[in-house]
Amino acid sequence: MATQTLPSFRTFLHPRHWLTWVGVAVLFVIAWLPYVMRMAIGDLLGRLLFLVARERRYITTINIRRCFPELSPAAQDKLILQTFVEYGIGLIETTTGWMRPPEHFKHLLVLSGAEYMDAALAQGRGVLMLGAHFSTLDFSANLLGLIYPFGVTYRPQRNPLFDAFMLRGRLRNCDSVFDRRDVRGAFRHLKQGKILWYAPDQDYGNEQAVYAPFFGRTAATITATTRFAAFNNSPVLLVRHHRLSEKRKYVIEFIPVTPPFPSGDEMADATRINKMLETAIRMDPTQYLWMHKRFKTQPHGKPQSPYILASTPRRALTPALYEKLTAESTPLPLNRLQLQSGLQLWRYPGLARGLFARRHPVMQLDAMSKLLRNNGVVTVTVDNIFLFPFSKETALTCFIPRGETLTNAFTHPVTPDRAALFLGRIHELGCHFASMEPDNLLLHNNRIAVLDPLCLQRNKTTDNRARIQDLNRLLALLPYSAQQRAQCIEEYLQVCHTADIPKLRTLMQATGSAANP
Repeated sequence: MATQTLPSFRTFLHPRHWLTWVGVAVLFVIAWLPYVMRMAIGDLLGRLLFLVARERRYITTINIRRCFPELSPAAQDKLILQTFVEYGIGLIETTTGWMRPPEHFKHLLVLSGAEYMDAALAQGRGVLMLGAHFSTLDFSANLLGLIYPFGVTYRPQRNPLFDAFMLRGRLRNCDSVFDRRDVRGAFRHLKQGKILWYAPDQDYGNEQAVYAPFFGRTAATITATTRFAAFNNSPVLLVRHHRLSEKRKYVIEFIPVTPPFPSGDEMADATRINKMLETAIRMDPTQYLWMHKRFKTQPHGKPQSPYILASTPRRALTPALYEKLTAESTPLPLNRLQLQSGLQLWRYPGLARGLFARRHPVMQLDAMSKLLRNNGVVTVTVDNIFLFPFSKETALTCFIPRGETLTNAFTHPVTPDRAALFLGRIHELGCHFASMEPDNLLLHNNRIAVLDPLCLQRNKTTDNRARIQDLNRLLALLPYSAQQRAQCIEEYLQVCHTADIPKLRTLMQATGSAANP
């Protein structure tokens, strides 16, 4: 259904909403300050978010480094910081547009390409207006709504009071607001010959999506754009908007998507739209919202996601939801289940809650998995963490690396340099093996993978005796000749970067290490 009904603010008088009310009050005061002061506060807010919003900074850093590899590291860092500054300014602009009449700011608008919109509306089949998530999104939309009324799709917020304020602000400036799941409502809007603003630049998973290039990287791109355009054969325009800070102007430009669109090829259509969005973003990349996980969904699942260190989703399940999750699963040893999705479910006693949640095995496994994967060691990838209050257990679902165990991989064993690199990386992370069971090590694309990372212990440093012990264990599992063993040791000594290589060699000889050729 169209999200037209605004909940009464009287329903948000409970004390749990008071902090949000304080925030809204502060934003209301800021919204009525002079332009220069609003921009200064937005700048300060953005820099503060850069310091405290660690995960958003991490996601932004990954995106910038992937999309602008041609920039130097210093230039990338500058772009990352400025993105947060623009985001902070955008937050102030957004709330200003929600709390003040947009007519007051009409003189700030510079509109380009209006002839394309007029011609598209004249066709009477509705207009699909495609945009991207720029920091100027809501404020520019308020200005545009003064000239061309349009409907928008949106994603409800978790905070119900903030969601109500957002909905109120958008309903004041748009003629319709649709939950992004309300596809029928959006279709009816186009059928009535109206404008629908739709942003196809976010990752909503692999359902009804194709993997199209975006800044030269594979990105799950939703195909709803094609379906919207095809429904009523509506003309399609790209809308680009950005702030000219030095002129205190907001530029909005309509760019026609030349027919045929849709072309009948969803991949070609998605590639085409992504390319147009990329061109618009490159005009001022600092004003694009790089904080969202644009490359989260990949063809082979979460192990390919670049956001390795991002927090893992965690939620509690009822018995009914647990039954749904584990339907038609296959029991495995060690209290594990093979799910129909291809993932495995690993269960551990105790609930990972409270001050000591990080000590729970599930949380330790998740942290160790991220540490290893972020440093090039293949291991399980944790997809979700689940709390089972009914059984007082915590579980995780994970992707298992494919490969044979080392004891079954003698036909094509791992090469000495790969074995040395594997162990060297683990030791340089301050980790060593508490146990090295052969079935817990897999041969994965000529690389050794750790099936269960809880076999590792982490200290600040790895001492020489632990290094030798792990090296002995690993070489005992690999069918190497004496020459290959010697090669593996030399490769390891080069990889581990320990400052005391001579002492490590001496200790090997003094202990009569089996690793000593």
